[in-house]
Amino acid sequence: MSDAPIERGGERAGEGGGEGIGNGFSEDDLRPEPPPPASSPYRNLFVPLIVVPFLVIGVLVLVFVFFGAIRGRDATLSENLERAVHGGSKEREQAAVSLVAQAVENSQARARGDPYPWKASPSFVSDLQEAWRSTEGDDALLIRLALAQLSAQFGDPEAFEKLAWFLELSNAQDPEGKLRGPALVALSWLGDPRAAERVIPYLRHADPYLRQSAAAALQRLPGPATVAALRAALDDPSLEFRGMAAISLSHLGDPSGAAVLRELVDPATFAAEHERDPRKWAGAELIQQTRLQAVRALARLEREEDRALLRRVADGDEDPAVREAAMRALELGARAGGGSER
Repeated sequence: MSDAPIERGGERAGEGGGEGIGNGFSEDDLRPEPPPPASSPYRNLFVPLIVVPFLVIGVLVLVFVFFGAIRGRDATLSENLERAVHGGSKEREQAAVSLVAQAVENSQARARGDPYPWKASPSFVSDLQEAWRSTEGDDALLIRLALAQLSAQFGDPEAFEKLAWFLELSNAQDPEGKLRGPALVALSWLGDPRAAERVIPYLRHADPYLRQSAAAALQRLPGPATVAALRAALDDPSLEFRGMAAISLSHLGDPSGAAVLRELVDPATFAAEHERDPRKWAGAELIQQTRLQAVRALARLEREEDRALLRRVADGDEDPAVREAAMRALELGARAGGGSER
């Protein structure tokens, strides 16, 4: 997936005025930016997609899609690592994408409870560390992202510093957030208490993708600061952003976003958003997936006051997948409460 560069208002971070505020972006990055031009696929491809909560698989898949599906993944992790560091420029890029694709497959296997299809050699973590030290420059950013993600997956003690390094990139180095967004989410895999303080400031970033990536990452970073920051996002005018905040709060067991989740269940919400901006929520599948996530989030909260809504959806929604999700939510709630549905 290749998107047109996003035009930003004001100066880019690192290119002049504005007092730095840490985490790799300046006050200039916090200025509102104009909406993308009508020809830009940015809102169709990024914004609704981000509403679906990120898992390890999700963020890796995004990176893989961003940079193109390049075949040739039969090489081992170590062989691709060698190519990514020492190959020619095109070979290095292909090897980096192959490494990310292999990490996706490993993450999928872990989610199923299966062994990793791509095994790491005993020296793989030290090889990753050496590869990181030997790659530098703006032309190696994709390779470094693959290395940092694999470092997180395979328990490299340097993974936090590597991922945090991406948050220091300027808009000029990462104009569409394709590197910083995945790094924000990957930080949340580590269970490191330092991660939240790096992620939370990105909730105020001007780039909607980075804001929503931060909101998604916070669902795996529990704590009072995280909950307070996500609650503050619930009144945001962007449906996508407040929706992601509400979904993340549900993962943390906080019901503050329940009203937003109920909003996301209602198909009329997306029709109204699409009428305001025809570039948004144009695809039925994206709407369905977001509604499914909202139903599951309400189920996660187990609030008695949401059961009437879930019953209406289960009994009469036009989307059979959403109906089924609501029925399952009611059944789970009934089992948890010791009762029965129907």
